[in-house]
This record gives sequence, structure tokens and C-alpha cells, in this order.
Amino acid sequence: MPRRCPECGGELIYERNTKTFICTSCGRVFTREELDTAMDMLTERRSRERRRYWIR
Repeated sequence: MPRRCPECGGELIYERNTKTFICTSCGRVFTREELDTAMDMLTERRSRERRRYWIR
């Protein structure tokens, strides 16, 4: 299952030489740590949006 870019949703390709993930759509480059942080932030934002929707 391919990983998706947290910025644009494009497919991420792992580059072994640089040990980074590169988005095939927007070109953003992530280290493993940056990608994990970005995905955690995206998950938290989606959770807040869901809570806001259901609390209304």
C-alpha cells in the first residue's frame, strides 16, 4: 500500500540513497521523522474536524 503525501495526497516514493520520501505530485521531500510528524498532525486535524461536526 503506497503512502500518501500529507500536503497534496499524491503518492510517496521512498528514495533509498537519501533515505527520504518524495511526493510524485508536488515534489515535497520528507524524512521518515518529518513524514511521521506530518501524518500525526493530519490525523489530529481530522479528529478535531470530526468532533466539531458532531458537537454542533
